[in-house]
Amino acid sequence: MGASAAGPDGEVRLAAPLRGGHQGQAVRSVLAMAAPAAAGGGRGDVPVRSRGRLLAEILVAPRERTARLAARGRALGLPVDGHHIALRYETGAPGERYETLEPVMPEALTLLRDWSAGGAEAGTSAEPTAVRWNAALADDALILLATWPTGPGPEERRRLGDDVRRLTDRLQRDHPAALRCGVGGAHRGVLGIRATAREAAAALLRDPAAPVAVRDAAGLDRMLTEWYVSDSAREAVGELLAPVLALGPERAEPLIRTLQAYLDHNNSPARAAEALHLHRNAVGARVRRAIELTGADLADPEVRLALQLACRAVAAGADGRPAPGSPAQGRTAGRSPAP
Repeated sequence: MGASAAGPDGEVRLAAPLRGGHQGQAVRSVLAMAAPAAAGGGRGDVPVRSRGRLLAEILVAPRERTARLAARGRALGLPVDGHHIALRYETGAPGERYETLEPVMPEALTLLRDWSAGGAEAGTSAEPTAVRWNAALADDALILLATWPTGPGPEERRRLGDDVRRLTDRLQRDHPAALRCGVGGAHRGVLGIRATAREAAAALLRDPAAPVAVRDAAGLDRMLTEWYVSDSAREAVGELLAPVLALGPERAEPLIRTLQAYLDHNNSPARAAEALHLHRNAVGARVRRAIELTGADLADPEVRLALQLACRAVAAGADGRPAPGSPAQGRTAGRSPAP
């Protein structure tokens, strides 16, 4: 087993005897963190850490600050003006998510950069690509950001999909926590970083059982984001779901998620239960509670559609605020990624 990192004097590779179990996991994590340190030599690590902190700030800062943050990113070498696709890794260990994800970050970043540079693993190899990778811990998740100088074409997207599946399999093998990945769409510029990260979060909410969830191929999340910008849309969503949201994030999130699944599956408790991995009775109880709170008449198709859009908009965090159940906006890990 081994790890590698590029430094000013060339690539550094570290290796150790193959071990299984927890010992093997610990050795892999140590190698993943030691290789960048050996390659960078201390001072070379500072710009990379600064880029990680700045990326975390871009992801959670108020929109009006993004222009200033973009200028700082250019000075630090963060490719804010490129075309971005975000990977969002989450773990089901509440209260310890940053501690769980912190050792995952350097390993994931090293692997992705190595593969992008044409590195080989398990007998496979590929030509180097123009993609650049950066990472941050923010919003209780690990964000891995792929950036291209021009929009990624079919081949770049195919290769990214292969790398995401390979990386997820590797991380699930190396780390005991249950890791899941959401993949956003391609967006340009500093605001595109935030947009693709939101889509990655929405993909995980929409498909909670999948190890890798990809944003809505039809672009519905993006259309909802644009729709939700208007004051009238925000007011309508607030009126429809205010009694549910008033319960607080922990109680509101399961009701909204279950109601959305129920409406998405044409008012079928059985299909919604299958999608959410819940008992049918639990789905029915949650839907009845949500309808009781909102007073919505699901027999009215216009009300049903409005409620469905409202659930999707809130679940996707379409206004840039955290979705129900996520940490308060503005929280970052206060840590930076290893190169």
